[in-house]
Order: sequence, then C-alpha cells, then structure tokens
Amino acid sequence: MLTHRRIQRRRGAVIVESAFVLIIFLMVIFGIFEYCRYLFVMHVMQNAVRDAARYAVVNVDKPSDFDTNDYTYTDANGEIKTLSSIREYTNYLMAGVEKNLSGYTVTVFPCNPTNLNQTLPVAVSKGTAWNNAAFTEKIAVRITGTYAPLLPSLIRMPASFTVTATSICGSEG
Repeated sequence: MLTHRRIQRRRGAVIVESAFVLIIFLMVIFGIFEYCRYLFVMHVMQNAVRDAARYAVVNVDKPSDFDTNDYTYTDANGEIKTLSSIREYTNYLMAGVEKNLSGYTVTVFPCNPTNLNQTLPVAVSKGTAWNNAAFTEKIAVRITGTYAPLLPSLIRMPASFTVTATSICGSEG
C-alpha cells in the first residue's frame, strides 16, 4: 500500500520534468533548424554570385546596361535570341532563396581585387562601365540582403543581420 501512494505522487513530477526537457529539446532543434537555414541561404548565394560573375565576364561585349536589361540579337540563322541580364541570371540561380532576404540587391562592377571596392565611378559612361574592363581586369558581382531568422528571440539570435556574397572574375574582353 505504501508503494501505491508514491507512484501517485510521482506522476505530476514526471509531467513537469518532461515539460522542462521538452522545452530545452525544442530550443536546440529550432536552433539547429535556423542555423541550417542560414547556411543554406549563404551556400546558394555563394554559388549564384560565382556563376553570375562568370556570366558577366564572358559577356563584356554586351551593352553597358546588360547588368539590368536583357540583350536581344539575331543569330547567324536569322533567329531572334534573347540573353538574360546578369541580374535576371542571378535571380534564376538563386531559385527563390532570395525571398529569405529583404533588401535583396545584385550589383555588377569593375573592382580592385585587394579591397573589393569599385575602381571606377558608379555612373555608367564611356570608360566607367563594368563591361569596359580590359582583358584580365577584374569584374565583381555582389549580392546583399538582410537575413531575418524565423524565431530569433527563442534561440537568442539578432532579429536581422546583413549578408553579403561577392565573387570576382577576370575579364575576357
């Protein structure tokens, strides 16, 4: 009869202990989930910016507004073809992941590879456009945006932070 009373008293303690363990377990699981989501966004950004930089350097013969506007031309067979702009190509490579970033931008510019700064003015005029880079001069593509975790307060993360990915390739023009 004594053991029966101990079991009844213990039932409430098990529920309370389980609740504490479950809370900690869920915080760890959500933390892992959020960190994996962040790594996924960064991985896709890095791949997209690398491929976009390569796309930019092989298309330096296009007009200076090719970074934002599609390019239409007629091929040798007389067919009209359209090439996606660098920004559209980058958006295609992001495959919807850019929706995880607010303030998402894609920038194409000639740069100094030692400090990743623009070497020429932003204004697009003769001699200052990204596509006027001479052979082996560097062209960069940069993606920036603000990443916001789903549950920042639960896992003690900042409410949002800026992420940037930059890739540089040598011009083939």
